[in-house]
Amino acid sequence: MRIFVDLFMQIYAIFFMLRSVIAPIFCVILSQWVSLNAATIIEDLGDQKYQFIVDGAAFKVKGVAGDGSLELLSTFKGNTMRTWAIEDQGEAFLDQAHRLGIKIIAGLWVEHERHGHDYDDEAFVLEQRNKILSNVLKYKDHPSILAWGLANEAELRLNQGEAVEMWKEINLIAKMVKDVDPDHPIITAVAGFNQLKIDTIKEHYPNIDILGVNGYGFAPIIGNLLKEYSWDKPYMITEFGPLGPWEGVEETSWGAPIEETSHQKAQRYALAHIKAMDAEPGHCLGTFPFYWGYKQETTTTWFGMLLPGGEHLAAVDAMAHAWHGEYPQNRVPEIQALESKAKSAKIAKRSRQKASLKVIDHENDPLKYRWVIMEESKVESMGGDFEETPKSFPKLIIGQDGPNVDFKAPSKKGAYRLFAYVVDPNKGAATANFPFYVK
Repeated sequence: MRIFVDLFMQIYAIFFMLRSVIAPIFCVILSQWVSLNAATIIEDLGDQKYQFIVDGAAFKVKGVAGDGSLELLSTFKGNTMRTWAIEDQGEAFLDQAHRLGIKIIAGLWVEHERHGHDYDDEAFVLEQRNKILSNVLKYKDHPSILAWGLANEAELRLNQGEAVEMWKEINLIAKMVKDVDPDHPIITAVAGFNQLKIDTIKEHYPNIDILGVNGYGFAPIIGNLLKEYSWDKPYMITEFGPLGPWEGVEETSWGAPIEETSHQKAQRYALAHIKAMDAEPGHCLGTFPFYWGYKQETTTTWFGMLLPGGEHLAAVDAMAHAWHGEYPQNRVPEIQALESKAKSAKIAKRSRQKASLKVIDHENDPLKYRWVIMEESKVESMGGDFEETPKSFPKLIIGQDGPNVDFKAPSKKGAYRLFAYVVDPNKGAATANFPFYVK
């Protein structure tokens, strides 16, 4: 097996040295008989202003990050979706996106060292390069492809020496991708940044076309910071939304983070997009609110813009307004307050408790209410890693009347949350929750 790997590496090295001759000839020949669809050009307008040109026309991104409904995105007149690993979606997904007029930033996943992958293992490195190139070759001519999303937060938890080696490897992969597909730019998303990270990327990753920034609390000032740190290429905000639980949000006495209501979060989505796209037009080529779908991360509602049944939250209304200057015809409900003596409090086992919502609906639609008691998540994940959904206790909801609920505290000591969901007849929804502790 070792002999085979060594031989394969030698053959690959010879091929890679010849790439500057072979790849251009191959692309010229290919272009004579294959119609290359939807080539994406980054046009430099000067003074750090840029725009996408797709099929000869300017293209303005109205994007989301996630894997939720393409039809729903089309309904709200979004036109771009960012993914993390295009092989997870596949060709049928791309076909559907094209039918709906949606462009895809196709994720090319680069494994993280923090997940146990060894970049000193030549066989692993070669296998990953080949997998990425295979996906590029498979999908590069699909008309829905806008760009490649090469790597996501691959530098997370690396020391400076390790980060330099990671950027060198990503730079090499980017060159390989460009050799076989010169028609789509490469975006790489980082987990925030400082001057050192920007300098390191500029030195060791020259093949990057667009810097993607995953930023939450500081999202509205990303553009200003990048200029301060002398980033001279375009950027995109590849993830943003509510304050992250790691960003110093208010906590209970036992350390449970306080989550904003869906309406409060929506205001943050809108501000970040407007600051990026309207304050200095052209510096940012697009924003991707996180998460177009439903996801357990800290809680079941912290980051999702959608609910499991396909209902959409206020963040969707906010982005539709940011994209088009007007809200959807039917607005989602708005939770103005969630009150209870148990809110952020320590309560007795099996005690009877009450909670109530103050809700408005712009169209006075009839509303449905749902209440859920759930254990507090005990997982301390990072970087969006998978979390299991905590256990819920439906039998502890002992009575409800519209926006009011009677519930019973669990019999086991520990941290819990009460979640409230409000849904209108048009699948518009609102959420709120509070933590409590059973002593």
